[in-house]
Amino acid sequence: MRTHVFRGVLLGFLLLGFSVPGIALAEDNEKGCSNLGTWFGVFAPGDTRLTGYSVTVTGNSEKMGTNNFEFPTFDPSFPDIPELQGVEPFASAVSIGGLRGNWKRVGKSRFAYTFMGLAFDEFENPVYIAKVSGETEVFDNCRYQRVTAVMKVFRPWVSPFHGEPEFIIPMGEFYGYRANVDLPY
Repeated sequence: MRTHVFRGVLLGFLLLGFSVPGIALAEDNEKGCSNLGTWFGVFAPGDTRLTGYSVTVTGNSEKMGTNNFEFPTFDPSFPDIPELQGVEPFASAVSIGGLRGNWKRVGKSRFAYTFMGLAFDEFENPVYIAKVSGETEVFDNCRYQRVTAVMKVFRPWVSPFHGEPEFIIPMGEFYGYRANVDLPY
């Protein structure tokens, strides 16, 4: 009798042990959308005309990784913000290089990110460091992303890691569309 009880308890523990990984995998399948891939800035969900930026999101997992952001049409002098007109370092900025950074998952289909790069004058001298942070939410069957952004501006001689920004500029909300592989037929 004891042998049967012992075997029953042992079998119960084994079955429980085999079922736990299955439960973990089931939860993993419901983790939400992936952020990985290349995204192009668009006007809005349903309006996929390009706005000028692209970001490539990579990682060894879907929990964290790196991003490479490019916005060649961005005007780093901020002509649409009257308070910044004629103010240095914006007045002499004519271009901004590619921005690089990191991201991490903070929710089912939500991700936090930070990236940074340099703005340059007409002689390609750095005039400020742009450090952009925000959140991305992937939605609509993982096809679109909604992005919020705040830019902290540092002079080139100030550490963007430990220094205080000279300006903080809310950048608003943007939308991206995931790039697809189009078959040749």
